This record gives sequence, C-alpha cells and structure tokens, in this order.
Amino acid sequence: MTQENLNKGALELMERQASKEEAQSATELVLDNSNKIKFPGYPYIFEAEGKKIIVSIDIFKSGYECRVCKGKRKIETQCSCEYAEHPGMRYSDNEIATIRHELGSTVADARASLLCPDCKGDYVSQRKTEVCSSCKGIGAVLVLPDSSKNLPTTGVVVSIGNLVKPEKITYAIGSRVLFGPYAGQMIPTKAGLLFKILDWNNVWATIEGANELGQFDFVLQDKEAE
Repeated sequence: MTQENLNKGALELMERQASKEEAQSATELVLDNSNKIKFPGYPYIFEAEGKKIIVSIDIFKSGYECRVCKGKRKIETQCSCEYAEHPGMRYSDNEIATIRHELGSTVADARASLLCPDCKGDYVSQRKTEVCSSCKGIGAVLVLPDSSKNLPTTGVVVSIGNLVKPEKITYAIGSRVLFGPYAGQMIPTKAGLLFKILDWNNVWATIEGANELGQFDFVLQDKEAE
C-alpha cells in the first residue's frame, strides 16, 4: 500500500469520526421556559419527572482543536449587515432612531431605505461555508481516539422534575452545571443527542460565564429569538 493510500485512508477515518461528532454537537437547544426540551428537525420532546433533572451533555474537547474554526472544520461567513442584525440594510433600527432624533424624520426616512453597500440587499447570497484552510477540514491538530476521551462532567440543565424543591437548588433551566463522571444515566436516542438524567442532588456546582467559553458546543436559543 502506497503512502498516498495510507494518507487517504487516515483522512477518511478522521472524516468519519468528525461526522459522528458533528451529528452530536450541531443541534441547537430551544429553551422556551416550558420545562420541555425539543430539537429542530427531530420529533423528540423530553421533560423530567419527579426528583430528576435532564442535562444536555457538553461535547468533549481535547484542547487540540483548530484555533481558527474551533474544531468545527468549517468556516461560516456572512455579510456584515446580517452579522450586525440589520440584514440587507445599511442602518439598523437603533441607528435610524438616533438619526431621526438628531437629524429629523426626513433624513431618517431616506436613510431607512438604503441597502447595505456590500451586498446591495442580497445578504443571503453572501452566506458561505468553506472548509477551514488552517486545519484543512480536519478540525484539530491531533485527533484523539474515543478510548482516550474523558467521561462528561459538565452540561446544561434543560428540564427539572416537578418534585424538585426550588428552595433546595441554586441552578435553573439554562444553568451549566458540574457533576460526577458516573452520575446518572445517559438517555439513548438514535439522533445521537447527548443527555443525562440525574437526581437533583447529583449537581456538584454551577458554572458561571460559560457562555464565554468556546469549548461548549450546544447553543441555547431564546424562543422569542427564533
């Protein structure tokens, strides 16, 4: 077997592993304060019962992930107007409100209709997903086998049982918590979604500032922001 075939085989193996991990980490959680957790594209709806809680497990990170794509293997880009949350337009609603206050309604109304100078209003065409040029689509400088990965010990609380007393806990739905590696049971799903169901008192600690940490892949969405 030639070196070229060996390299090709190794790359295919890493791509299969990457696809498996992507299927587990790409789903966005939707928290709507109903104590039920659901997923876009899947029919499953979970709700904790009794003194149990359901935790969405954080995806394992080795520390060797590509610094450019953060281990996602791809880079997603969009027009600056969409990134600034005024897609297709030159000015945001807040900017127009400021202009209206400072320069008057006539000027504000004229500028409110101005299209983004970069995409000319067609911001959708500016969306691109490209293979990360830094890691060549591998996602990491070193890919660890499953046998070398640690058991998960952090996750996001997504449902709390009806018998869990609020005065006994310091966490809430949406809190990221720390727990023991052997606590609770994994919930098996064919979709590859990683959940654990725990006793309410299995939580060791809450983690603040987790929204600033790049190693957590699950994205929490506000129902109103959909």
